[in-house]
Amino acid sequence: MILIPNNIQAHFTTLVGSSSDFHIQPTRAWEEQTISFLNTLSARLRRHPEANTLPDLMALAFWLRKANLLSMKTSSYSNRLSIGLGLTFHICPANVPINFAYSLAFALLAGNSCVLRLSSKSNHSTDIALQTLSQLLLESEYQPIAQRVFLIRYEHNDDVTAFWLSQAAGRVIWGGDHTINKMRQFATPPRSREIAFADRYSLCLLDATYISCCSDELINTHCHHFYNDIYQLDQAGCSSPQLCVWLGDDSSVIEAKSRLWQCLADIAADKYAIEDIQVLNKFVDTCNAAIDHENIANIEIASPELTRIEVKSINISQQSFRGTSGLIYETRIKSIAQLAPLINEKVQTLSYLGVEKSTIAEFIYSNGCSGIDRIVPIGNALNMHNLWDGYDIITTLSRIVTID
Repeated sequence: MILIPNNIQAHFTTLVGSSSDFHIQPTRAWEEQTISFLNTLSARLRRHPEANTLPDLMALAFWLRKANLLSMKTSSYSNRLSIGLGLTFHICPANVPINFAYSLAFALLAGNSCVLRLSSKSNHSTDIALQTLSQLLLESEYQPIAQRVFLIRYEHNDDVTAFWLSQAAGRVIWGGDHTINKMRQFATPPRSREIAFADRYSLCLLDATYISCCSDELINTHCHHFYNDIYQLDQAGCSSPQLCVWLGDDSSVIEAKSRLWQCLADIAADKYAIEDIQVLNKFVDTCNAAIDHENIANIEIASPELTRIEVKSINISQQSFRGTSGLIYETRIKSIAQLAPLINEKVQTLSYLGVEKSTIAEFIYSNGCSGIDRIVPIGNALNMHNLWDGYDIITTLSRIVTID
């Protein structure tokens, strides 16, 4: 139980949960009831009549399945006594609103009570997830879970934020560098822990020789995977590739580019419902890049869904140029070592196609890279996991008790 002053309650709107029932007593990590609850939430989301039309909602539902949760548990759990921290406070992202549900699931699985401040930039998937979650928490068997969930929304208000952070044994901050720096100005308990998701940058490494040798059927499969990485969240997710790096000699790169981009454009034209405002914004971004980027070699507006900007070489300034809705930067290299000037702590995900994992690992070791936290095959860039941004999220949000 936590006492919320009236002058604080007056400034937020409760979306899910009740302040009078909310308690902050931790439970054991990976508790069976929590896994069962999240699995039931998954089933309810999948059965929603609009689920099949909302990829981000379906991705969440798939992720919340018991089989996936147990897989994560197997990869990170030990027999050590592990219990939650108590109260966790979450600043949820505006660029990908549905991520509030992942943040909630991680904290519950770690054994915590959760107060989440949701962004005012809601969307249809988020609304459905909130409605389904709220209804499920009303059921009697999930009352112990309901008492650990409190979702709120409020305009920027330092008094409200300061109150929750002053109570939080753990805080999870989404929203980038500015939000993180802002939250760190508020006092927290001395042993409070923090997971902060800063602004990140992601890229994709493509082996031209491999792609040139693929059958048409295999190219089509790869491009469907690539489509998910680029278009599922309109490149708003920090793990979506912003730059495609072609590895190979000039002739193989030219052939591979021709095959892959045409196939991707066809898939996007068939699956991606782009709106006029997105096309206009993308054109404006392209014009701005033509003015501000000193290294552009070519611009090709292949279709309303796909614009490619080729740069002559890569350096750290490339991270300042980002696209949305199918605006992709690309370049070519003859050796993976040429990636080094781009890799710093801002780089989160390197997706790849046709490149050996051992080659990438050796590149990271030999160059002492301070960045790249995830190396995944194309199609997996957006797959949320307990191991994210270099954190083991659930272990960080729980406390290990030793018994000798």
